[in-house]
Amino acid sequence: MTNTMLMNKWSKVTLAALISVGSLATVAETHAEGSKNPVSATTANQAPNSYIKGIYTLAKQGKIPGTPFVAGKTLISTVHKTWGKPTKGPSAGNNYEFYNIGMGTGAFAFGVGSGDVVYDLRAFGQNVDPNHGIKSLTFSAVISALGMPADIRFSGTDKIYVYHAGEFQLKFVGPMKVVKGKLGHIDHINVYSSRK
Repeated sequence: MTNTMLMNKWSKVTLAALISVGSLATVAETHAEGSKNPVSATTANQAPNSYIKGIYTLAKQGKIPGTPFVAGKTLISTVHKTWGKPTKGPSAGNNYEFYNIGMGTGAFAFGVGSGDVVYDLRAFGQNVDPNHGIKSLTFSAVISALGMPADIRFSGTDKIYVYHAGEFQLKFVGPMKVVKGKLGHIDHINVYSSRK
């Protein structure tokens, strides 16, 4: 083996080791967060049933994956202190603030009610790889994990499955119609509190 080939081989090994160490740090960090938030980036890649049940467990606490905020309790000022200014603020007739946290992390929206209380938390998942996380879920997978919804609603072009999660509503939102032969995937989830 020449010195150049040996160096390239060691460079690849070193790079692989660094990636592994970085991945272990991420897993450890996610695991530590997971104790507070049972649905994290690593669990988003699990089988749909356990992922959906994890979302439901969080919903019973008024939470969604990826945030520490609680529907009906958290003030929007707390969101601002934690995440900074929203990517897109409320507009006429729309009381939602939107955050696009970054590649691979996902997008979120917060419905703000009276007293600046966040009453609706939305998680849109991430678009980097639609085969993982919220965007990978289908309505049939939701029914398989949680049974039939308490209510099925329609709004514009959306179909909404509503589940009671303690004092909160958990909503799975996706397209009402899909191209024949294709599966309708969930676009986003909401955890809604009637405390506005």
